Amino acid sequence: MNAREYYDSLQSLVTALPLVASTDLQFREIDVNECYIRGVLTLANGFELHLAEYIATAPEIRRPKYRYHLQQPDGTRVARWDNAPHHPEIQTRPHHRHAADDSLHESPEMSPELVLAAIVPLIEAE
Repeated sequence: MNAREYYDSLQSLVTALPLVASTDLQFREIDVNECYIRGVLTLANGFELHLAEYIATAPEIRRPKYRYHLQQPDGTRVARWDNAPHHPEIQTRPHHRHAADDSLHESPEMSPELVLAAIVPLIEAE
């Protein structure tokens, strides 16, 4: 899979989900197998998922840098997942999650699919 194919698959994923009301994703190809994707998914209930990914697709898909930020309609953070290596105390470093109360939590490496699955219970709890 090359970078353009990855972006197309991401677009297909998010547009097929009833949870996603609209998308505003931007694709910047760095190389045939590298890209930067950023944008906002507006969810059916007014929540927004802001995402940014630096992707390398060969020989396999890797996310050297990512962040996924879920916020309420008023802009209040619900959760944020990222892989910035600035929390050495986290066992899953560099992968971690920031909760709404600013607490820090371990997290597996995330992807758009995993984040979209994780946000459903968070939105329902709000």
